[in-house]
Amino acid sequence: MIKKSNRKTNLFYLIAWLGLIFLLAICAQSCGHEPKTQPVITLPPTPPVTPSVTTTMPYVTTTQPTSPVIPSSSVSTLHLIIVADTQDYKIGSSVAADSRNMQTLIKLIAYRSNGQLSLNKIVFEGESITQQNMLTAIDSLRVGANDVIVFLYAGHGHRYTSTASKWPLMDTRNHPTDFLTVIKKISSKYSRQFIALADCCNEVVDRYRERVSLNNNFPYDNIKRMFLDSTAKISASGCKPGQFSYGDGDGGYFTSAFISNLRNALLSHGDWNTVLEKTRTDVFSRSGNRQEPQYDKTGN
Repeated sequence: MIKKSNRKTNLFYLIAWLGLIFLLAICAQSCGHEPKTQPVITLPPTPPVTPSVTTTMPYVTTTQPTSPVIPSSSVSTLHLIIVADTQDYKIGSSVAADSRNMQTLIKLIAYRSNGQLSLNKIVFEGESITQQNMLTAIDSLRVGANDVIVFLYAGHGHRYTSTASKWPLMDTRNHPTDFLTVIKKISSKYSRQFIALADCCNEVVDRYRERVSLNNNFPYDNIKRMFLDSTAKISASGCKPGQFSYGDGDGGYFTSAFISNLRNALLSHGDWNTVLEKTRTDVFSRSGNRQEPQYDKTGN
């Protein structure tokens, strides 16, 4: 009996031992798949990066660091005034190129000034190059103490023997303009800087020479009045008996004056009487009273 009881006891312990081993194996397998805890790492804050701004403009693209906006009171104005005789039949195309090239350059200078120069541009070309337009434009400029003025005249010019200064007379339409007058007007604006240029001749002549322009827009009504409906019979010569007929590089005094006055009549509301009488007085004055045209006219 004692031996049988021992066998049962031993069997019980064997089963219990096997069960313990089985539980330990399951626990070991579960522990092998348990995720490991990762340590928490705190990174130092990233310093801010200074942004940049890219400004795209005609002719130039610039990239610069962001900076405070420049107050408007510190922005200077670059005033550009161009007076160009672009319709003159001899030099018109060359003068037009001068005007374009100067405008391009000044625009580029303003665009590359990093916002410190604003451009104010005034351009007179062709029929608009009158003394009144030019001087009124200068007088009307609103110029600050830190502004810049650039002036360019491109066209014909001359001087008289009586001209006191070294500067030329600019052949603006209807009446010549002394370049010295322009210089004084610009100087009176008290800008920080000014550049005044006159690209024209400075030769001595005995009178103001009007240029034949490319303005050929004669109104039909004027053509009709003077050439279609007219019955005028005109005979004329450049001077009276005993006088010489003069001329220069622009042609004969008489023919030049006749062409100029006929063109003016066709552009306005002139008539043949005005053309002939104005031609006579122009030649007489230009020749120093040495040459006076004569004419006969019948009809209108």
